[in-house]
Amino acid sequence: MNKPPFPKPPPVDPLPLDEWLDRTDRAEVGREPFFHGRDEEYKVFQKAAKSLESGQIGGGTMIFQGAPGAGKTALMMECMEAVRLHSTPEDPWVAVSIGPATLRSAAGIIMIMIEESNRERERLLDRFPEQVPRKLEKLKGIGQKLLSELAKRGYTVSAGGLDVTMHGKPVSDHGQEDILAEQLFRDAAPLFKDIRMVIFIDEAQNTPVSESTKAAMDCLHRDTKGIPLIAAFFGLSDTKSVLRQCGLSRFARGRVITLDTLSHEETTSAIQSVFNAYNLGIPSKTQAAWADELSMLSQGWPQHIKCVSVAAASFIRDHEGRVEENMLAEILQHGQELKEDYYSFRLEACSEDTVVYEQIALAASEMPNGVLSRTYLRKITASFLKESKTTFDDFLTNALHAGVLIELNKPPKHYRIPIPSFGNFLLEMSEGTIGYTV
Repeated sequence: MNKPPFPKPPPVDPLPLDEWLDRTDRAEVGREPFFHGRDEEYKVFQKAAKSLESGQIGGGTMIFQGAPGAGKTALMMECMEAVRLHSTPEDPWVAVSIGPATLRSAAGIIMIMIEESNRERERLLDRFPEQVPRKLEKLKGIGQKLLSELAKRGYTVSAGGLDVTMHGKPVSDHGQEDILAEQLFRDAAPLFKDIRMVIFIDEAQNTPVSESTKAAMDCLHRDTKGIPLIAAFFGLSDTKSVLRQCGLSRFARGRVITLDTLSHEETTSAIQSVFNAYNLGIPSKTQAAWADELSMLSQGWPQHIKCVSVAAASFIRDHEGRVEENMLAEILQHGQELKEDYYSFRLEACSEDTVVYEQIALAASEMPNGVLSRTYLRKITASFLKESKTTFDDFLTNALHAGVLIELNKPPKHYRIPIPSFGNFLLEMSEGTIGYTV
């Protein structure tokens, strides 16, 4: 069967308007109904998947990182759906979702791969009822058998990961971790030789740094012991540095991506798709003007695109579908208030007093492109951190996780505020123009 090389999945049907407006938590949403843009980022996934399809095994690791609200999970959902759509009974592909804590256990990874393969078998039977996915048949019920075999060899799987015994005595030497992980992947390789797997890890910045993690990650990244797989990590802005501590190095060129803002065209298209999907009754000329203004308000930030779209749709719904020219100013004001609420929420996650971040915004406003070096950041925060007895590294990690800063790929160890209006918000706070005082 000649299959296309992982085109983007077709759009998912939008939810009923009231249900969509009420779903504010990304965990409730699943695939984003109005996913737009990210073509270049998607091509990175597409190229890695094509390499796996052509027979290249190992070294296909990808990292997609960015500040909260950059759309990482939405991109991951699109890539997972593309894998499922590409899978057929003759050529099965399995999208495997693994939590970062599971990366401590090679046995845990293997077991989830088996479970997801069995799940894919059932999905293919439903999708192609007349075709038995024979390459997946051998995995039916194989989990208990593999566990039994591992137990005979002295491996036991526990809630905490992998325990090892040799001659009836526990093995705690971390030097054994590489050998054990490698052996587990070698033992499992015959099960997966005819199945291509894409391992997806969300919230990858929370990957635990341990010897067992390093051993398991080596099998995912460098040498998969013959299992046809690639791994895609999605996480906050320090994901690459965390994974480097877990033993990942020598990343393939172009496989580490920092998600930034969308273009004005992509943003406008996303907002217009909301108007069209819910038939909000906006005249075409007015719709174009509204989409343009809302696009500028969002500044191409995926979280803000959702925010301003919800503001417009809610406003029209609350006015029983009546659309008037003077509504736009009120919608823009409401959208701005929602953005400021979001920035306040992000600041709540920060470890230091807001004056620290106001000083960062002030310094960034005086630098070309708002870029600050690590050395300069350390200098301007030193007195504040001394008072709070916080290390600079802890402060920086928190600032990245809270979305106040994002690290640049080029040059490395340089940072900026990811959304321009967030910087403006911090500057206005320092000036007391939005009801805050220093």
